[in-house]
Amino acid sequence: MNIKDLIADSHLAFLNQENEKALELARQAIKLEKENPDAYKCAGNAYMSLGQHGEAIRNYKLAVRHDPDNGNRYYDLGFALAADEKLADALKNLARAEEMGCIPENLVQLYSLLGVICFDIGRYDDALINLNKAEQLTGVNLDILQRKAIIYGIQDDIRKGLMTANQIKLVAPSEYIGYKIAFQLLVQSKRLDAAQKELERAEKYVQLGMDFYFDRMTLELERYQTDSDKTHFDKALKIIQEALRSVKPSVQEAADSYINAAEIYLQLEKPQKTIECLHAAHAPVDAYNNGFQIQESELTEPQPLTDDDIEEMIEADRERIEATYGEYGLEELAEEIEPDEEGNRYYFTEIDDEPWEEAPVFKLEEADTYEPENMDQINRLFIGAYTLTGEFERVAEYSKVLQASDNLQNSYIGRYTEANALKELSAPDWRAKYAEAARYFEAM
Repeated sequence: MNIKDLIADSHLAFLNQENEKALELARQAIKLEKENPDAYKCAGNAYMSLGQHGEAIRNYKLAVRHDPDNGNRYYDLGFALAADEKLADALKNLARAEEMGCIPENLVQLYSLLGVICFDIGRYDDALINLNKAEQLTGVNLDILQRKAIIYGIQDDIRKGLMTANQIKLVAPSEYIGYKIAFQLLVQSKRLDAAQKELERAEKYVQLGMDFYFDRMTLELERYQTDSDKTHFDKALKIIQEALRSVKPSVQEAADSYINAAEIYLQLEKPQKTIECLHAAHAPVDAYNNGFQIQESELTEPQPLTDDDIEEMIEADRERIEATYGEYGLEELAEEIEPDEEGNRYYFTEIDDEPWEEAPVFKLEEADTYEPENMDQINRLFIGAYTLTGEFERVAEYSKVLQASDNLQNSYIGRYTEANALKELSAPDWRAKYAEAARYFEAM
């Protein structure tokens, strides 16, 4: 096969997601013509799809070397560098691609990618410029609008953020995302009554999921920050319970619900309920399907009715009937309805004696690969709960687990809380543990 056929076949295999075949054909093309930039591009594309970013970068660099005046080569290299989280090098190559010019489809992605990278490294003004350029080429785009709204929130430009949220509502009128962004911006600006109205608007116009209920919970917690009224915690717990009954949650959403409840119970200094919720978060499928209750129902003994109560109920019912149907009441009104040809008045709905089928109860499906995304948060909450109960052996146990965290701050918290627990237990090596935690903190 000649070089053109190999490159064409490699590109076709890549489009058909036959990545190993695409790579083999690209290698054959490179052997035939070691200075052909398209052959290296084909190899780079295949390596990207195979998740081998390092090899993709090496091949894209060779494509640039053999075709240095082509902006599309720099775009490919910049994209691969961004995927490999080499953001500074990615930015340089993408800027070079913009300077030299790209094909239209690459240019759209280039500006979007520049916007994302600038966002990730905190250059928010540059991010907005590039996102606006991408928007000019593509028209209104939901992903771009969301990114812009987040930037406006970070810059504390609430007005522009709310305007962008309204644009999102126009683009996606049946989705909650526009209302969610507006709600978050209003909470950020401490306009809690306006945030409440935003949730009420959402309730009228969109189908509601767990995000809506989590935002309702957030509003109660924010109100607690302003008035220190702990009844907001009870309301927040009720909202979480209502959400799990009203929405068919994902496994992660169920776990997040239990973790949120644990956070609230810890603030209420109720360690046992905190621990119960954390165990539910560890096994959310079993907890949800077995009807785990975040809040225990508060049942009260019914009070017997007095004769006066019964008389009042009868009188109230008579007044309601007369107000609705006039002075004749229900029976006289029914007699006025014209009978059918056989003299029957079938004005009541017939109800079958057969038992009605009830809707099946929603159950979460077992997720074999499920692992809580917020293990650090769960372990910190366990530490807080067992500190309240005075079970310092368990504090030390969860502190050791937290020390393995990839997050340096959480790892330090784990070391410090273990040392504190050992001190409470009068362990002989507690001073050495404090010294070890201090050395770790200095090295951070």
